[in-house]
Amino acid sequence: MELRRNLKIIFLSSLLAAAVAGCGQKGKDNSNEGPTQRAEDVIISESEMGQSKWLLTTKTADYYDEEQKVVMTDPKLINKTDGKEDSSIKADKGSYEFEKNLITLSGNVTGVSLSEGATIRTSKMYYDTKSRNVWTDKPVTLKRGGVTVKGQALQANADFSEIQLYKQVTQLPKELRDFDKGEVEL
Repeated sequence: MELRRNLKIIFLSSLLAAAVAGCGQKGKDNSNEGPTQRAEDVIISESEMGQSKWLLTTKTADYYDEEQKVVMTDPKLINKTDGKEDSSIKADKGSYEFEKNLITLSGNVTGVSLSEGATIRTSKMYYDTKSRNVWTDKPVTLKRGGVTVKGQALQANADFSEIQLYKQVTQLPKELRDFDKGEVEL
């Protein structure tokens, strides 16, 4: 609970300039028509014992107070281990629901694992900030070392070192020479 409160404080602090300028603040009679506040170039992050766990950047962020939710454009979620980036997920749009600990990314979603050398593409992906797991129930494509695997759903840990693809189809490289070069790991 304290973590959510701190995240909200960090986000609301970044919105202070917009609130002071009076941009986006809605009156009580029309609060359901739009966001409570709007900000640009926002960074939301979570740290534990001085180490950043994840970082979420976005071009625009609309905060809806009643829903405890942020709606974003061009979000990028960076996962960190021991304070160092190990994976990232970017999309056209997204949302962060504070009470549910849930970040939803949608539209041209691309996940990249630096440690695994893998790229994941789908139309929608979810990230649980508490468990640090990602998943999608949409068709997904995983590429790694010349091998392409397609599936109908995915579950993984945040750095994509453990991935479960459901109803998968594997496509090997056309050039089998890639196997000899060690560029393909199965």
